Amino acid sequence: MTKNIKKVAIVGAGITGLVAAWKLQKFGVEVELFERKAEPGGAIKTVKQDEWQVEYGPNTLLLKDRLIAEFITELGLNGEKQIANPQAEKRFIVKNGALEPLPSSLKSAIKTPLFSLTGKFRILAEPFISKSSDRDQTVADFVERRLGSDVLDYAINPFVAGIYANRPEYLSLRHAFPFMDDLEQEYGSLIWGTFAGAKKRKESGRIDRELISFEKGMQQLPRTIADQIHHLYLNHEIQSVTKQDEQWTVHSSMGQFGPYDHVILNTPLYKLNKQLIPVSGEKLNVLNKVKYPPLSVMLLGFKKEDIEHELDGFGFLVPEKENRKILGALFSSTLFDGRAPENSHLVTIFIGGGRQPKLAVQESEKLLETVLEELKDLIGLNGTPEFKDHIYWPQSIPGYHVGYDEILDTIREIEENNEGLILAGNFKNGISVPDCIKNGLKLADQLAGSVNY
Repeated sequence: MTKNIKKVAIVGAGITGLVAAWKLQKFGVEVELFERKAEPGGAIKTVKQDEWQVEYGPNTLLLKDRLIAEFITELGLNGEKQIANPQAEKRFIVKNGALEPLPSSLKSAIKTPLFSLTGKFRILAEPFISKSSDRDQTVADFVERRLGSDVLDYAINPFVAGIYANRPEYLSLRHAFPFMDDLEQEYGSLIWGTFAGAKKRKESGRIDRELISFEKGMQQLPRTIADQIHHLYLNHEIQSVTKQDEQWTVHSSMGQFGPYDHVILNTPLYKLNKQLIPVSGEKLNVLNKVKYPPLSVMLLGFKKEDIEHELDGFGFLVPEKENRKILGALFSSTLFDGRAPENSHLVTIFIGGGRQPKLAVQESEKLLETVLEELKDLIGLNGTPEFKDHIYWPQSIPGYHVGYDEILDTIREIEENNEGLILAGNFKNGISVPDCIKNGLKLADQLAGSVNY
């Protein structure tokens, strides 16, 4: 850094902004954090209704990096951490209308009906497939080339729907799943790289994986961070950002605030405009190329006796080949205790996304009919919900499309031409909660000049 950073404004109390504010405070930087909503957390939201505890956004946090584990410890949340039940290790994929468990061992991989015999032999050939010269290929092209169509159709297609609410044909491998691209580039094979790179990953800070939430749900994480932020302004929507004499000011309906050395805009790309970033319409048009598909989430509670399936797993994902009207479901009350009454199940169902965007926009009652029909076929549902809720995300998760370098280059150019302005969020360096935590920590470290990345 060329100058001492004394005061920073952060617009948006999503997880990246919260973490950056928290860490900057640790460095002695004065931070003012603005959030247009009445509570922090962005898409992370937990709602408690009687004995039902439901998640409107992310349901879990996969803890596999020492950095994230240390952060949770420093927050004082270790005692509130809730580890997923052992049954959550089992994941199901729908094949011919039945829930088939994903293979968890070599023996189960040989026996699984998810892949044909030809498909299984095709997987064994993966180490002998040469690297591609195309560094910006779709996830679908990469997987079909290296592992074959069976794996694409009945593993990666549903997996992408579960992570990105999207289709593998729409996403760039290098940007959406960089670790897979890295394995091919460094080792020439996913299989060899998985084994050969194990030591390297451990040395880079990997720890034994834990799938976690918190006793009061996922929103306990942003709320705990927010409680430690000295200057958090809720119900403050920032309307414009201006710069004068190397100092920044933010303007809201509640007044203007500043001056600041830096302003971090932790806001989705589709919300950016000329009032927030002083750029041409052409550059805004580039950023608007990033698609956020619509997604509906149905939260349904049933008596256990009304469901034939044991729901003994994490949940199930639906391959596009199955021609179903849902993307998949989480068995939320199997995942974590305290999510439903003792004799009931809580199921979280996802509809729409980049695969079937028109389904996501349906009215609640119409959507409920669709979902109940699907659950009747897939898990043997014989009753009606005793609890129901519907959340609609008109713009859910950013899709890292082929050609995404143009987006990142445009962001860098905007930041370089507006010194002190930073664009942050899940549109770069990963969409998961751990990714966003790491991005927030890294951003604070870079601003404070304490760590070289």
